[in-house]
Amino acid sequence: SSSHLGSREVSVHVWFHSIDLVSLAFVAIAGLTLPTMQGWLVSTVAVAIGALVVLFCLSFDSLEYQEIGLNYSFISETVEQEAYRSGRYYLGVGNHFIKFPSMVKTIFFVDDLSEGVMQGPALQSRTKDGLNVRLEVSFQYKLIFDQLYNLWSTLGHSQYEQTFMRIAIEQLTTAATMHNANFFFTNRTAVSELMHHRLDAHFRQHAFAEIPFFQLRTVHLPDEFEDAIRETQVKQQDIQIAKLEQQTQRVTFQTQVLQAEQAVKVLANEAEGEAAAIHAHNEAYCKQYQVTQELQAEALQKVVQAADWTPDQLLDYMRVRAVREHPSENTMVRL
Repeated sequence: SSSHLGSREVSVHVWFHSIDLVSLAFVAIAGLTLPTMQGWLVSTVAVAIGALVVLFCLSFDSLEYQEIGLNYSFISETVEQEAYRSGRYYLGVGNHFIKFPSMVKTIFFVDDLSEGVMQGPALQSRTKDGLNVRLEVSFQYKLIFDQLYNLWSTLGHSQYEQTFMRIAIEQLTTAATMHNANFFFTNRTAVSELMHHRLDAHFRQHAFAEIPFFQLRTVHLPDEFEDAIRETQVKQQDIQIAKLEQQTQRVTFQTQVLQAEQAVKVLANEAEGEAAAIHAHNEAYCKQYQVTQELQAEALQKVVQAADWTPDQLLDYMRVRAVREHPSENTMVRL
């Protein structure tokens, strides 16, 4: 690159300047006395040690907790393929980190543009049935640590986010053409999941990053279509309400039928119980009456035998007894 070429020219210039200084130093040394030479050597050694210390300190570089990086060598102009996580490392003289973010970052495509964030306007596309659709979306990306060198070598260091935005525009506008307008209106969650899956797969394969989160914020369809869909939904709700009311009435009538059937069963059970009670009472009365008559017949038989009555005398006795036992207020005798 131009910066690297400029660095080479500066290095060559410094190298030749150093040679000139060394030559002048040797010329100066040749004219110095021994005490002066010793003092000069001590100063030179001190300067050299100080320079080495400075170079050693400059051979370290660090990454913050929210950063990952690649080791770049200024001398050989090469980049090490192994990525580094946060921490402080000894990299060598002339080496430093090319730093990338390790945390999740967000890209917006919304109409309300704000400064300080990576975003663009809402995405414009068409549905599968040809209607215009505007999508307000946002998603969060995260660089894949093991593929950091591939990201740097393919997309560079400072402009990869612009490439990410162009990739997202291409993938999301293409995904919008796979669904009709009614699907957008009635199945936004499904559309969001499909777009998320498509975007994540493409980023992993071509952009060396992953998309852990995706938000389909707003779907703008033509006003006429939205009005028609809204009216259709209102009618569908009316139909659904009518069906629910019909179901409620059906349940009410079925309940009334069940109550009537239950009442009939209750009446039938009560009638059967009453009939059984009457039958049992009559049967008990008949048995009692039969036993009473049998006992009375036995008693009369003993009376007839003891009194040596004839049948006519027995009948007269029974007539007199019947009159005696009959209530007086209900008795009328004809003489």
